[in-house]
Amino acid sequence: MLGNKIGYLIGGAILATTCLVQAETLLPDPAWQQGKLENGFSWQILQTPQRPNDRIQLRLLVKTGSLAEKNLQRGYTYLIPKIVLSSSKDLSSQKLENLWHNAIDTKNPFPPAIVSYDFTLYSLSLPNNRSDLLQDALIWLSDIAGNAVFTPETLAQAMKGDEHTVTTFPPDIQDPVWRMRLKGSTLIDHDPGMSVSVPVDMKKVENFYRQWYTPDVMTLYIAGHIDNRLLSERINQAFSSLEGKRQTPVSVPTLLPLKAATISVESDKAKQDRLSLTWNLNWLSINDSHTLAQYWLNDLTREALYRYLRLGLKEKQDDMKLGLDCHVLYQRANCSLNLDAPADKLMESTFYLASQLSSLRENGLSQEQFDELYAQKRSQLQQLFAMYARTDTDILINQRLLSQQNNVIDIAPEQFQRLRQAFLSSLTPQVLNKKLKEMLSQEISFILVQPKGEVSVDINEIKNSFNQIMRPGPLPEKPKESETVKDGE
Repeated sequence: MLGNKIGYLIGGAILATTCLVQAETLLPDPAWQQGKLENGFSWQILQTPQRPNDRIQLRLLVKTGSLAEKNLQRGYTYLIPKIVLSSSKDLSSQKLENLWHNAIDTKNPFPPAIVSYDFTLYSLSLPNNRSDLLQDALIWLSDIAGNAVFTPETLAQAMKGDEHTVTTFPPDIQDPVWRMRLKGSTLIDHDPGMSVSVPVDMKKVENFYRQWYTPDVMTLYIAGHIDNRLLSERINQAFSSLEGKRQTPVSVPTLLPLKAATISVESDKAKQDRLSLTWNLNWLSINDSHTLAQYWLNDLTREALYRYLRLGLKEKQDDMKLGLDCHVLYQRANCSLNLDAPADKLMESTFYLASQLSSLRENGLSQEQFDELYAQKRSQLQQLFAMYARTDTDILINQRLLSQQNNVIDIAPEQFQRLRQAFLSSLTPQVLNKKLKEMLSQEISFILVQPKGEVSVDINEIKNSFNQIMRPGPLPEKPKESETVKDGE
């Protein structure tokens, strides 16, 4: 969820020492106060006295998205935010303009509205010590939640332009690799961000809004230096009058596991060749100490891999670049090791990458490399509370959204520190190297993205060259043809 990299990545193995004791239940961080109104509207508040000068962050999450649309309703979930962002039933145009003037955080900009397959998220960022703006924001958000104004005038304003940005998640729905990931999923033909058919029947749009925008599927998140008790009373005043109850559940988004494949992509957005080695991760919700230990071990293994490759690349000193992108989306998690290189050096860079990975798989980290990584993690743990105190409110609230979206218990720093200490005390080079070997023995997909118009590189040759080093053995008599994907397919 949201445009940022999502870090809740779960693997398969558990530290042997942690398996011998009973799993400890993870407890939600009590710093986040929670409540629910009689109509089902939920709220969560984090008071941050350690960040008195930070902006106050507000997020209204509505559990509806493009999956709720039928054929003749395509584009409704994208149109509704455009209408509600530029109008208000209970705020004057002057107050709404003043709210928007102050609600944009130029330091850490965040889209005012994000529409996805199964959620719509509204966001505001307000300066601190402005109780008047906070009150106006709650009034305006309550209008969004159940009192939107659907008239020819509000429609014309919404269709006029992108004064207030409405984005989608994922950000680039037409990305060729994403289109490939959609095959066989429930998400096909439900793209968020589709344009609505014109002329627009406003009555039908309003009926759709009344059906899916109900208080029982909404949660308001607020983080900042605020008075919790006063704010909860204001929330009750602003949202308790909302009516309606969800009658039809939204379809659950699902993605199939990424099959080991060889895929070649032409993209007009690519500026350089990129080879991605992609593999699946087992996904488990993090709700006890055992699954948390699994997450930490897999996360540390990936970090060790990346550090090892970056060190070798620094010594090599050429124009090859590496990146590691791991995320979980719709109960599927995967990692991509991305290699950026000029087309004429792609094969050479692939050979180098394969030799580095093969060496790491067979030999593992040295004691010195392990000790360096271990010392860094110990040092970070010692600075845990200082780091938490320096974490901006926008990061805190977005982390909360991510954890809840991915069924992760958002624990208090105190429990985190104690469990992390036990995890590090159990960690050995043998445990980490065993996990590295398991990870580097997995089946992977080869995805090559090239700029349009460039001389194509044979992805099967790249794969065979890579496997000659990583998985030596007789090559297939005739390699399977790779799948070629173009923008918009």
